[in-house]
Amino acid sequence: MRIIRKYGNDILASDKFKDARKQIHHYKSNVASHSVLTAISGLRICHALRKFGIKVDMRRVVRTALLHDLGMVGRDDLYRNSYECCLRHPVNSANISKQIWKGIDEKSVAAIKSHMWPLSLHVPKTREAFVLCMADKAASIKDLIKKTL
Repeated sequence: MRIIRKYGNDILASDKFKDARKQIHHYKSNVASHSVLTAISGLRICHALRKFGIKVDMRRVVRTALLHDLGMVGRDDLYRNSYECCLRHPVNSANISKQIWKGIDEKSVAAIKSHMWPLSLHVPKTREAFVLCMADKAASIKDLIKKTL
């Protein structure tokens, strides 16, 4: 958790991230917890890739992981159904990210937009975007099975 605070403390302290604690996600979790779990999963993937000589920007992975689902906060008012939420929240998350992360670059915006691939048409184009996508899937599975085993 130390590295997540190091790279993302400003995001964790933002009002939108605090609101994310109240938004249910994957039936048993909330958006904030899921986002932290995604960051942890992303760091694990980064460490595994490093063993093969593949370098990934861990700071970008952590920050995009913390921001990737903030477009879900208030989902019942924003989207007609889960399908629409699934398709539209990545772009909304990217827009919200621009407000929280001053100076966010296009690679990070694109990573957030592509985290729902292959369900969305946005394809991950960088290592960091691909790591975010895979970390989100791993965290989602963990969210769904925790407390059921």
